[in-house]
Amino acid sequence: MRREANRRTGQWICAILLMTAALSAGVLPAQAATVVVANPGEPPTLDPNITFNGYSFVITNQVAETLVSKDDEGFQPRLATHWEAVDDRTWRFTLRQGVQFHDGTPFDAQAVKFTLERILDPATQARGRFVVSMIEEVRVIDSHTVEIVTSYPFAPLLAHLAHPVTAIVSPAAVERYGDDFGRHPVGTGPFVFESWQSGDQVVLRRNPDYWGGAPEIDTLIIRTIPEPTTQIVELRSGAVDIIFNVPADQIADLAGQPGIAVHKALGWGSTFLGFNVTRGPLADARVRRAIAYALDREAMATQLMQGMAVPAAGMVPETVWGAVELEPYEYDLEKARQLLAEAGYPGGFRTSLVAFESAELRLMAEAIQFQLEQVGIQVDVQVTDYGAYVGLVSQEDREGMYLTTWGTVTLDADYTLYALLHSSQIPDNNISFYRNPRVDQLLDEARQQPDPAARMAAYREVAEIVHEELPILTLYYPLFSYAKRDRIEGEVINFSWINLNLTGARVK
Repeated sequence: MRREANRRTGQWICAILLMTAALSAGVLPAQAATVVVANPGEPPTLDPNITFNGYSFVITNQVAETLVSKDDEGFQPRLATHWEAVDDRTWRFTLRQGVQFHDGTPFDAQAVKFTLERILDPATQARGRFVVSMIEEVRVIDSHTVEIVTSYPFAPLLAHLAHPVTAIVSPAAVERYGDDFGRHPVGTGPFVFESWQSGDQVVLRRNPDYWGGAPEIDTLIIRTIPEPTTQIVELRSGAVDIIFNVPADQIADLAGQPGIAVHKALGWGSTFLGFNVTRGPLADARVRRAIAYALDREAMATQLMQGMAVPAAGMVPETVWGAVELEPYEYDLEKARQLLAEAGYPGGFRTSLVAFESAELRLMAEAIQFQLEQVGIQVDVQVTDYGAYVGLVSQEDREGMYLTTWGTVTLDADYTLYALLHSSQIPDNNISFYRNPRVDQLLDEARQQPDPAARMAAYREVAEIVHEELPILTLYYPLFSYAKRDRIEGEVINFSWINLNLTGARVK
């Protein structure tokens, strides 16, 4: 026993001597790398198939993965390594082999079939069901080959399968957790879910077995910090490493801070003023056009947004396939008053405007209220939390306007135009309650048309109709921005904050 004790003591002394030598030589033991990211809102769930919310997707995109992804260069392999069109309604996908879910179960064709059918099942109550509603059947050919059959030729299928709502989840975990899966998400992604303290933070750990190579970051903490000013204070102090959608009036100041880097670019987003076209004065397209002329949208983009937005005319920015250039409504108060008089409202009228809580939307709501007052339109502004906002704008008998943001997540115009304008999407997404048979026909045809030129022609006609009838007025395209501590290197964030990718990132 004494001999063994002496041996262990000797090993311990040797270890201390080796560590001392390493420290004196400037070689430090590796430290666990932790990155803290600010999430501007509390996620309602971490189930990627059920949520339709950026506060969730910025987290679920770390945990679960889609079959394909899209970047500046086009579609890229993810859980599918190859795909081909078998016929005009059938696509065959070859799946990545050797991949496991975080619970140790295999990723295979059955998991793909399970996930897509889960989203399609009405019992799931997935708000993003429309993203895959064209899928008629999912066929398992073998363990790593799957065919997706659509009910009609659907040109933007790959774009829709890149949407984070289609992320593939573990069937075994869904069965195990049931309705509580949203608190215990299991996917194949670079980070593994560890814990969620509601109202505070979500903790993720690196996936050492990730098929794309284990991340260098050991721990990813995503903290819920709704107030932009608090986010900035935390970033400056070093308590937070990355914040998104930096307030326009803080961009220049943060960019000048030592240790902080700021990035900005045109993303996939649009900011809209929408109208319930079925009720009151707003049911008249002349009134809606009068409002368009009464709003100085150039000033909104360049002054109120302090250059962090691009003036808009069409519904989607140029980063999105299917964008159409239009002649914008100019700021013209006399033209606005003339249209109001023609519509029978020479003295204006009173209406309402609802928006969800956001510093940007609150500012725009106040600007709209002030500018419309110049032509006699009195606007009662109501800013609510997002849940209450959804409840209000989903009521067709509620007269008034709404203010919202929208991201064309698939980078294909179908995603925005079909969701916001097609009558089948009332009231889930088409909250203007806009019904136009010709627009429905064009959107249906564009979905089924494999020829890009023919699709563009359809979208141009839709754009021209909507520009005239104005169920929705695009105010501007906001620039996407984020700020980070410059100790973080190698992050990739394409088009939107929800696309945060730290797989190849490291901490200096």
